[in-house]
Amino acid sequence: MGAGDGMPDREWEEPLVVLLEDITAIFDITEDPRAAAQAMLLAVHKMIGWPLGHLWVPDGPGGAFVSSGVWAGPVERFPHLREATARARLPVGTGAAGRAAAAGRPLWSHDLAGDPLFAHACHDAAAEAGTALAVPVATGDGAVVVLEFFCPEALAPDEPLLRILASLSRQMGRMAEHWLARQETQTVRRQLEQVIETSVEAFVATDADERIISWNAAAERMFGLSRRQALGKIMSQTIVPVRYRALYEQERKRFLATGQSSTLGRRLQVAALRADGSEFPAETVIWATREAEDWTFNAFLHDITDRHRAEQALRQAYAQEQVTVARLEELDHAKSVFIDTIGHELSTPLASILGYLEILTTDDDALPADRRTQMTRSVIDNAMRLQKLIEDVLAVNATTGRPRKITPVATTAQEVITEAVRTAKAETRSSEHSVRAHVDAGLPALRADHGLLVRAVNALLSNAVKFSATGTPITVRASLAGDTVAITVSDSGMGIGPDELPYVFDRFYRAPAARQAAIQGIGLGLAIAKDIVEAHGGTLTASSVRGEGSTFTLALPRPRSGP
Repeated sequence: MGAGDGMPDREWEEPLVVLLEDITAIFDITEDPRAAAQAMLLAVHKMIGWPLGHLWVPDGPGGAFVSSGVWAGPVERFPHLREATARARLPVGTGAAGRAAAAGRPLWSHDLAGDPLFAHACHDAAAEAGTALAVPVATGDGAVVVLEFFCPEALAPDEPLLRILASLSRQMGRMAEHWLARQETQTVRRQLEQVIETSVEAFVATDADERIISWNAAAERMFGLSRRQALGKIMSQTIVPVRYRALYEQERKRFLATGQSSTLGRRLQVAALRADGSEFPAETVIWATREAEDWTFNAFLHDITDRHRAEQALRQAYAQEQVTVARLEELDHAKSVFIDTIGHELSTPLASILGYLEILTTDDDALPADRRTQMTRSVIDNAMRLQKLIEDVLAVNATTGRPRKITPVATTAQEVITEAVRTAKAETRSSEHSVRAHVDAGLPALRADHGLLVRAVNALLSNAVKFSATGTPITVRASLAGDTVAITVSDSGMGIGPDELPYVFDRFYRAPAARQAAIQGIGLGLAIAKDIVEAHGGTLTASSVRGEGSTFTLALPRPRSGP
């Protein structure tokens, strides 16, 4: 078998195409990540024709790789290998699976007994297989699984096969990433559907042909028509009185033809029709959404019959309803801004990582060592940026709607500041900021969650670095302020305007100046810091002068003396 110029042999082309089609079909039909991984293992195992395959999985985000217990082939013929694999735990960068995950490319071993990558396997296990091949499947967050294959014979590395599997590894990684994104989208969609289903407002959605495609429980109660009876019906013939149907159809056709509408997005009072033929006044907001080339029309409807019976009471309800709809629109806008921001914050470092890894994995000896080191450092920096972003999002999600849990221990302001400064320097080593720390003598010890306080102070330092010019100093000071121990972080950066200052601790808030300057971040660091401080019974405040800098003050209650 031979392959020239880095291209796969023709004899591999057809099996590879079939394999990619099979894997694509797997991701299209399954929602179970374990089933998808197992199907991938079986598909690749079938293509390369080696007798035994095994699936490694991480034991948690960024965790070590452990056996999934999933094998392809007659594993009973390899009892020692199976036993050694079941006991193994391989951190990223360790063992065949860990090294393949770290390298992002397939690894080949043709002498298991003498290969340090298989140090976890005993002599008997190594004797059962002469050759092993580890193939990672990685997304932007790291390897999600590692496929491992064994052959009893000792085979020299098959370079065409390795190139094919390296390409296949990247393809499967992209498929897995798209699958994970699709699952996340479906999760969000299910959550939205649940919110709509439990809403007190009737929700009705139709397709471009005006057929009803969504009908919640409130709509069933309002119109006296079950979901089964409503779905598929023409909306205007179902809930619009006869005298208004022509006008409704005219407005709908106008929008589809020109994109213009005098009713969409506006709060309207309309006459609605129940299943029993009775009419009632309703308020509605209608908006259109487009996915691909398909338009969907959505409407919330509210029965306002009581307005004619009790005008004052209904006026109060109407005011509250205005607040509710405005909040929904605000949340929808915040969601759009968040998706745009998070997409940019994820795609920018991810593109850099993929680009550099593509270069680094070419094994081009002409690439200077210093340039290779620079690229590797860039990959690490961008991976750390992604990790920090994900940690912040998960931290916010973990505390949404419930109090943050803290584990108080004995600590000091000095210990908290020292560790926070060290962490900040590691995360922002290229920012070239000097951090000046001062702790007043005689400060009382704190009883607080040390790790969370370090994270809060680190968030303030990170914020100062982002909004300060390179080379300007940042000052951290701890002092006693009345009944509180205060930790302040000051910078001489761009500052915050008085109109923006009230919102700096809001989740996902980013000042216009930050967006214009393309400063990294999604607006979570200060919100997380404030949440941590308030969980300790303290306060986090900010003061700033535009163009002169900002000061953030973290104040914790002074520990009470006595038992």
